[in-house]
Amino acid sequence: MKFLKRKYSGTPRETLPMRVIDFFVDLYASAFYKRRKLPEVSVEAPKILIASLGHLGDALTTTYLFPIIKAKYPKAQIDLLAPKWCQAINQINPYINQLITLNHFQTNRQNISFWAKVVDHYRSFKEALPLLKASEYDYYIDLRYSNAVAHFILPFIEVKKAYGFSRRGLGGLLDKEFELPTSEFHHFDMYLMLLKEIGVEGDLASVKPYLYLPPDLTLHNVLQKIPSIGSEYCLVFPESGHPQRQLSSAYWAQMLTRILEEKPLSIVFCGQTSFSAQIISQINTAYASYLVDSSSQINIYEIAVLAKSASFAITLDSFPEHLCCVFCPTFTFYKSAGYPFFPIANFPVYLKHNHIRSAGLKFARSNVFVEYAEPLETLEVQSKVVGQIQTILKSSVSEA
Repeated sequence: MKFLKRKYSGTPRETLPMRVIDFFVDLYASAFYKRRKLPEVSVEAPKILIASLGHLGDALTTTYLFPIIKAKYPKAQIDLLAPKWCQAINQINPYINQLITLNHFQTNRQNISFWAKVVDHYRSFKEALPLLKASEYDYYIDLRYSNAVAHFILPFIEVKKAYGFSRRGLGGLLDKEFELPTSEFHHFDMYLMLLKEIGVEGDLASVKPYLYLPPDLTLHNVLQKIPSIGSEYCLVFPESGHPQRQLSSAYWAQMLTRILEEKPLSIVFCGQTSFSAQIISQINTAYASYLVDSSSQINIYEIAVLAKSASFAITLDSFPEHLCCVFCPTFTFYKSAGYPFFPIANFPVYLKHNHIRSAGLKFARSNVFVEYAEPLETLEVQSKVVGQIQTILKSSVSEA
C-alpha cells in the first residue's frame, strides 16, 4: 500500500497518525475522488490555486513565483490561499487575483491555546470554502513540504490537477505527489519542481525578488514616526520566530559596540519583544543617541522603506533577512539552519551559519557569500562581520 511506502516528516509519534489517516484517505481517493470527471485544463488562461500556509518568509518568497507563472501564462488567474498573518505581504500584490484566508493551526504562532488554534482553523476554513467552491481551478499547487499542507480542501472544491508533497499526509488526494531529495535542497527549487508540472520553467539563479509597497508611503513618512533616526543608519533584527536560533544579547551588544566604534551611525532595532531593549541596556551609554528601538512601532512596509535607504541590515535566519536583502546589503546569522533557507537577494548577503550539512555547498545566487562557522558566537566570526561591514561602508562612501 502506498501509505506504507511514503517518507513522512516528523517523529514516530507524529508520523504514525499520518499513516493511519492516509490508509483511509487512499481508500477514499481511489474509490471516489480520483474518479472525478473534469474537463481538460486551460492551455491559455489557466486558473491556478496556490496554497502557502506558512509564515512571512514563506509568503514573501512565494510571491517570487508569480512573475514566472505570468511569463508563461500572461492570462493566468492566480488565487492564493494563505493565513491572515501573511496578509501584509499579499494584500497589494497585483499578481494575485483573489486572496483567500485560511489559518492552519500548525503554523499559528498566536499566543493562544492549541484548542483555540484548532477552532480558528475550522472557522477560517468555513469562511474560505464558499470562495474556493466558486471557482473551477485548472491547477492546485501546495508549496508546503513540512507541516500545514492544505490538501484537505481538495474533496470540497473543483480542481483538475493537484500537485504537492506527501510527507505530511493526505498525499493520496494529489494527482501527483512528490518526495523530497535525500540531499540538501533549497526550498525554492522545490517550488520550481512543482511549477514544472504545469509547464512553467525557472531556475533559482534568475529569480527576481520584490515586494510591492504602498505608493503613498515614503521615507519621510516613516522618519516622522521615528524622528530619532539619523541621516545614516542600519537596521538590526535580533529576534527570530524560533528563539533557539537567536544570538545572546551580550554577543549582539559587543558586536554593535564594535561597529559604532568604527563608524558612528544610527542603529535601528526592529522586533516584537523587549529583546532589543536588553541589548541596548548592555551598550555603553556614550552611544545612547545612536540607538533607536523601533520594536512594535513600525509595520512591514515601513521596515521595507527604511531598508531601501539603510547602509546595511543585520538579521537572523527569519523573515527580516528575506525582506532586507531585497533592498539593501544584509549580514545574517544562521543558527541551526542552513541551505534550504539561504536568501534570494537583490543586494549582497554575507551569511554565517553553523549547519554542518550545508557546509561547502555551492549556492546558485552569486551575490550570497556563505561561510560555515562552528561555534557561531565567537570573536573571530564577529570580527569578520565587522570587517565586512567596514568594507561596505567604505565602498558606499567612495561611490557617493
